Amino acid sequence: MKLTTKLMILVFVSSFIGIVSMSAAFYHVSKTFYKNQLQQDIEYRLQAHKEVIEEDFTNHTLHHVVLMERRGRESSFIVFDGNFGVIDHSYPIDSEKMIFYRDWVSQLGRESKTEYVETVAHHIPHVWAAVPLEQHNVVVGYLFIDQDTGEFEQAKAQLLFISISMTVFSLFLSGMIILYLSKRWTTPLVKIRNTTKKIAKGNFDVQLNAKGNDEIADLMKDISLMAKQLMKYRDTRQQFLSNVSHDLRTPLTYIKAYASILKDKSDLGDDISDHSRVIYQEAVRMDRLVNDIFQLVKLDEGQFTIEKEDCNLVEIGYKVIQKVKVEATKKNISVDFSSTSDEIKAFIDPGRMEQVILNLLENAIRHTAEKGQIKLQMNHEKTKISITVQDNGEGIPAKDLDYVWERFYRVDQSRSTKHGGSGLGLAITKQLIELHGGEIQVKSTYGVGTTFTILLPNT
Repeated sequence: MKLTTKLMILVFVSSFIGIVSMSAAFYHVSKTFYKNQLQQDIEYRLQAHKEVIEEDFTNHTLHHVVLMERRGRESSFIVFDGNFGVIDHSYPIDSEKMIFYRDWVSQLGRESKTEYVETVAHHIPHVWAAVPLEQHNVVVGYLFIDQDTGEFEQAKAQLLFISISMTVFSLFLSGMIILYLSKRWTTPLVKIRNTTKKIAKGNFDVQLNAKGNDEIADLMKDISLMAKQLMKYRDTRQQFLSNVSHDLRTPLTYIKAYASILKDKSDLGDDISDHSRVIYQEAVRMDRLVNDIFQLVKLDEGQFTIEKEDCNLVEIGYKVIQKVKVEATKKNISVDFSSTSDEIKAFIDPGRMEQVILNLLENAIRHTAEKGQIKLQMNHEKTKISITVQDNGEGIPAKDLDYVWERFYRVDQSRSTKHGGSGLGLAITKQLIELHGGEIQVKSTYGVGTTFTILLPNT
């Protein structure tokens, strides 16, 4: 899951919980407020009527109070006497309801009471409230109100609708803001990710345009500075290697030539001949290392070119087999060559492809014990050409497989030194294959053997 998605989900869920909680709290507080207001209004009306009637307990006063209550069409007002008989009422009431009212009021005694009562009709709760009427500290009657809460329920429904509408709108608005901010925050991170991928692949000529003074901007500046320093280091290293390899080639050529002459002279004695042979072998190895470094520098600088032409890979295979035959015979290693046909056409640089296959075979011979077996196979398929070099040698540990293409990397330092490997051959091989538009893969089991597979486009 992308960071943008995670950030959006996290912030949206937090906003959702916050907005819904606030909306629910707003609805609950508002509903409670209106409910209390309705109850207080009823109790205030009854108390006001009680005070007026107790001050002037006459039919005229009672009639005046009843007329006032008739203005409210959502309520029924009843005046009971001390024996719960009806003295007057605001609207006609059926006998069944009157029985309920009388039973409820008869339980009051000298106490006032307000209660929410669920009614079957319209499923709307009513508020029943009653207060006793007293004369000379004696209860002489009761004032009763049955208040329909329809208006309150309607207001509550509207309040609920408003709360839900506010919640939906707030969530939509917060979603848009979150989407905008997440894009704004993660876009620099995406640029950083893409830039670091380029740096990891060796492309140091990258810069990030940092804006602002926050932590992300500081990180972008640091990455740009790191890339600049790495590029400077790489250029300095390449220049150094180029100069060293160039300056060493001439003296090495002289050393190798004179050592070759000395080792072939028979009149200098065995010791001098042996020493000359050692000098010659080490000069050859040093010359190979210098050539490898020189090639890598050219590859890095982009000055290395390949000259492609239509070639028969099978012929190149046989030529390479002949070149490694002597070294393989010294260790009694059999090198077998097979192909799907006598002619496999490929558009390649024949010299560089020969160098690649030769490097893989020499590498296999170095790391295969005596009486081992090496196989070179070429297969011509519809979309690709595969070249496989397989041995039953020492093998490569699984932990080292990802690093065999790195320069100067050696699976076993002592073993590679003994075999004379420079640690550059596979790095050069990989770059040469990629220049041909192909790829190279490796599979190996430690103690069993290694298989290198080259895949070339079938053009």
